Amino acid sequence: MSDIALIGERTFLFEKLFQDLGVSFQFLAPGVLGSPFLPQYRMVMIPTGFANPEYSKTLPALQRMKSNVSDFVKRGGVITVFGPLVPEHDYEWLPLPLKYICEMGTQNVVASDVECSCLLCTQTPECDGYLLPGEGFETVLKDAKDRAILVMAKFGEGLIVATSVHEFPAAEYIKWTLGRARPAKL
Repeated sequence: MSDIALIGERTFLFEKLFQDLGVSFQFLAPGVLGSPFLPQYRMVMIPTGFANPEYSKTLPALQRMKSNVSDFVKRGGVITVFGPLVPEHDYEWLPLPLKYICEMGTQNVVASDVECSCLLCTQTPECDGYLLPGEGFETVLKDAKDRAILVMAKFGEGLIVATSVHEFPAAEYIKWTLGRARPAKL
């Protein structure tokens, strides 16, 4: 079992982040999603640009895997998803309603006492848009225009954390997530 599955291409920057934290990880190409031979993971991370065909081929695989994503979270896994980097996106592959609108810029955010807010490394993050959370999501952080940039939802035994922050997650967030998550099949 690996602690984290990163869906997308292997990158040195993510690899260094995970190695520095001493967590096990596996890069999963979108084409292998759904394989019965994949191990269990505690967290699945979906990086920025997953829905933009110029950067990634991940979205069709996520759409195909909707029930697997739902089951993964229900059993205690944590999904961490960053902005899709397209003009608008409905996360129809998630088990709860969420929408994204692209709008690049630096944001000023007020600190939150919700644990997953430790995802941020700064109070002025770069964001690639904002989120319109549906039923089941809690807004954790907002931009200066009072729009959600970090949301969280409990679903079954697990969590869905979505953000439009266009930066790497803080080490503290990865540690918090792995301490909370349970191993589950994707």
